[in-house]
Amino acid sequence: ESDQDMSVRLSSAYLNLTPRLRSILTLFGNKRGGAPYVLTAGAKSHGFAPKKQTKSKQTNVGLVDRIKSSIPEAFLTLVKEASQSIIACGGKVLLYERPGWTFHAKGIWITANDADTSRRELIHDPTTIVSTIIGSGNYGARSEDLDVECNCIIVFNDQSKTEQIQQSVANDWNNMCEHSTVSNNLDFEEDINKLTTIVVQFMKKFL
Repeated sequence: ESDQDMSVRLSSAYLNLTPRLRSILTLFGNKRGGAPYVLTAGAKSHGFAPKKQTKSKQTNVGLVDRIKSSIPEAFLTLVKEASQSIIACGGKVLLYERPGWTFHAKGIWITANDADTSRRELIHDPTTIVSTIIGSGNYGARSEDLDVECNCIIVFNDQSKTEQIQQSVANDWNNMCEHSTVSNNLDFEEDINKLTTIVVQFMKKFL
């Protein structure tokens, strides 16, 4: 395949892009004529979203509880940092929010020469998928440097035999997008508290 007009879509429950991965994603916008699209959990559908507490528990909040409650805001801070380079090269950041659901999807979809320009974050033509990655990696620092992950890379060469699989993996991505909001201008608090700042620095290295 030509390296022009290629786009990459990445889903991660815990978005913590390393500099190396961020550089690779932006290549799809800067040099390959496509764009990077990143999908991650919003504040309410995050795996660490604070659970409702009784009044008695609310009045007895310890340090561990405070750390847990700061994790979603810390992750959204990481999303904001990543979004600056993603949006700058023509990409989009999507936040998954669905009442009663927790987002934990992960994967990569690479497409080439998708001519439909409406809602470009979607995969309109499944046959444009040239490769996808299915596995355990969250595409963060821990997955890259610490954990042993198990990923399956599928490359589609013969469309006459793979069209059904391409349709299935395209549906996976598109269905998630239907419950997501495209955030071209992420507006989070600039002055995060000291505890959240500490959590952010920890997550950059270990999550």
